[in-house]
Amino acid sequence: MAERTMVEFVEEWQRGAFLLFGSALVGGVSAVFVGSLRPGTPLGLITFFVGSALAFLSFSYLFYGE
Repeated sequence: MAERTMVEFVEEWQRGAFLLFGSALVGGVSAVFVGSLRPGTPLGLITFFVGSALAFLSFSYLFYGE
């Protein structure tokens, strides 16, 4: 197994942090938008989880390929 340099290690952690925070941000923005259209329903919460999952899958595909 090849040794990784410190730069590669930091790049990997930065990419992982972007995946998590970016997915949460996309889910939050979509939940706020949908929640403002239909207040008083749990649709915003559902949209947060669905939007986050779809964003995570999209970002993962862009970063890591197939």
